Amino acid sequence: MAEHHPLRTADQEPKTAEFASLNAAAERRAKECRSAVMPSLKHLNFRDYDRVYEPSDDTYLLIDAIGYDVDAMEQSEGDDGNSNILQTIEIGCGTGTPTVYLAKRIRGIRGDEKESSVEESSSNTNKNCVHYVTDINPDAIRIAKATAESNGISTEHFQAVQCDLASQLIEKMDGKVDVLIFNPPYVPTPDDEVGSSGIEASWAGGSNGRVVIDRALPQIARLLAFPNGVAYMVTVDDNYPEQISQTMDELYGIKVVPWLRRRAHNEYLTIQRMTPTRPFQED
Repeated sequence: MAEHHPLRTADQEPKTAEFASLNAAAERRAKECRSAVMPSLKHLNFRDYDRVYEPSDDTYLLIDAIGYDVDAMEQSEGDDGNSNILQTIEIGCGTGTPTVYLAKRIRGIRGDEKESSVEESSSNTNKNCVHYVTDINPDAIRIAKATAESNGISTEHFQAVQCDLASQLIEKMDGKVDVLIFNPPYVPTPDDEVGSSGIEASWAGGSNGRVVIDRALPQIARLLAFPNGVAYMVTVDDNYPEQISQTMDELYGIKVVPWLRRRAHNEYLTIQRMTPTRPFQED
């Protein structure tokens, strides 16, 4: 969740020139990429946003990052480039906006179009992928389902599961996730604010905004398909993303690269792109 808090302190600056360079490249990439078209949220009202996180700067950067890679895949491999995406999961889905955006893109649906409107004109679209979303907040599950339906994504291809992180899907999807999306509660808060099942769960991140992130990292490593799985995770500098990168590399062989980076108000949002360099191994 995008919050107003101070820009990074000196101890949050990258420790290595390599990571600083990656951040700079991510800022350039964010300026060069085209803005993603949001899925329709016309079905939601003000009361819904009292119960679930309203899409904001972090959401926009997240779908920009996803769209950037879909564009690159289409340019390099043509319309069939996304046919290998068979299973995706979004942890902490909120309104379901990022997953619905991805589902529409790989089905060849643009803007406010629905799937039925492009069935005859797009023969090379991926209509086999199943998208899973999870959230501990029951209102988020209800709203995410409505977002999918409102944008023409069928219940056959959109499965919503109420659970903590991806806990109920780990065994089923172990090593099988082609795209994983995670906009975690990254705002630094007292640890006792973490873990509610209401809207507070969308932003309260505990110490350094890392309490939920650190619990999720082993699940992300286990879920990603090798060698082509990819995860997109939102961070702010308060989260010490360089430490996250080192941890994922050392423990799980996951390469973490700042992919898109943009200043929003008084903080920097970064999408960390994660890819496995080896099959997952239990500790």
